[in-house]
Amino acid sequence: MSSMNVTCPYCQGTVTITQTDDYAPEFHECPKCDQTFIVERGVSKAKVMKEKDAPCMSNPRCREIETSGAEEE
Repeated sequence: MSSMNVTCPYCQGTVTITQTDDYAPEFHECPKCDQTFIVERGVSKAKVMKEKDAPCMSNPRCREIETSGAEEE
């Protein structure tokens, strides 16, 4: 796990987050405005997004649905 500072996409405040070592997108909450946003770690920097603006594969909720193990017959 690693800590990093990101800018909240709602209030533009600086938020210190702890991100896992994989590259899966994660939800974080801003302590200043109480909004939830997504951080997706990249090789050189993190991408910070509002949930409504994130593509499905960058949104942990949507990603879970899209990549679920449901098999079709």
